[in-house]
Amino acid sequence: MLKPLDDVENTIALIAAVLGTPEPEVRKRLIAEAAEIGTNVHSSMKTLEIPMYVTSEKLDTFYRESDAFLYETTVWNCCAAKQRMREFVSSRLKHFRKNDAEVFCFGDGLGFDSTDLSRQGHRVRYFEPSLRCQEYASQVFRDNGVEVTRLQSLDDIAPQSLDAVVCLDVLEHVPQPQTLVTRFHEWLKPDGLLFVHAPFWCIHWTRSTHLKENRHLSGDLRRMYNANGFDAVDASVFWDPILLQKSDHKPAFKASAAAAMRIRLGQFLLTLGRWDGSVHTWIARKTACAPKHWVKALRAGDDAS
Repeated sequence: MLKPLDDVENTIALIAAVLGTPEPEVRKRLIAEAAEIGTNVHSSMKTLEIPMYVTSEKLDTFYRESDAFLYETTVWNCCAAKQRMREFVSSRLKHFRKNDAEVFCFGDGLGFDSTDLSRQGHRVRYFEPSLRCQEYASQVFRDNGVEVTRLQSLDDIAPQSLDAVVCLDVLEHVPQPQTLVTRFHEWLKPDGLLFVHAPFWCIHWTRSTHLKENRHLSGDLRRMYNANGFDAVDASVFWDPILLQKSDHKPAFKASAAAAMRIRLGQFLLTLGRWDGSVHTWIARKTACAPKHWVKALRAGDDAS
């Protein structure tokens, strides 16, 4: 794992420093988060009386100012499911010969995706609306000895300046996410790549900030991506993530037979989630688990105190 996730005590110390919160409290909140990812966000939204699954000004403020996302995304970045996403991105960049690439990690939270890609030699730009996450990410960059450009405004990105955009677990939070996909298209070079994970189907209390209005887009290649200038070239089975390329590039990268099968299977499975995502959500909750040794170390410190 990347620093500070490789050491539970360092992880707790960083969150405590960023938030000005006593370490015993940080540990307890991490333990609760490790038991069920999404617990801290849900609890904070209830306390602040922010309606779930719908956009609002209060929710926008919550994204910028809440401390809950530090706990949620810290635990999420420990999970094997998240590690597999990171490996997918790095392996496909190599496969499509995107070496020393200009990569933009949009909504990268604590900065671990940006850090991993920077360590691989890519030139990485990072953007995140949460002020607390930005501060955490800055320390992650320092601890791991990487140089990542932090963007304060999306206007800083020139048209056709990027080799790849990485957008993981963001679009399901955004009203009219297709408009954001069109911006990705504008920023990418003619042969640019877009990596997306967007579980639109997941409307559950553990994912309180997902928007119900986006659920109909689950598994929708045509409206989400094809209509906005992208073709799918590879994917994990559940599109976690899916890889797309600008469709105006000639000659376009072609999906292999195996990749095309994964894309079609994922499309079928995720389309079912528009009407009933209960099975999808059950699987997601079971796979979103921090490593046992990490949770054990977390609890051991709690017992010692």
